[in-house]
Amino acid sequence: MTTTAIQSIQRGIVFLMAEWSGGAKWAHRQLVTSLEQRGIPREELHVLDVDQHPELYDMPELSGRIHGWGETVVVRDGRIVFVTVLGKDQSRIQEHCDELFRAYDA
Repeated sequence: MTTTAIQSIQRGIVFLMAEWSGGAKWAHRQLVTSLEQRGIPREELHVLDVDQHPELYDMPELSGRIHGWGETVVVRDGRIVFVTVLGKDQSRIQEHCDELFRAYDA
């Protein structure tokens, strides 16, 4: 999936994976578990490797916001409508997932 493919997503969640980041890997596992618990189909989750897609850093919605902590976005009608960081403050993972799913369900 390329960043231009974000525009083809009608409704979904995009996780920005940094393979070198333990925080990002931890956040991805937590997100997958939360999706399963909420009954959100796995195909609604798209994963982009930030090292394979450096153009992500230049997207206006993400500029200056990617730090390898498992940044996660909600996409609706091909546009990023919500951005959160799941892996930086691990004690707040549930709170951040709840915010993410509220944006996804809106």
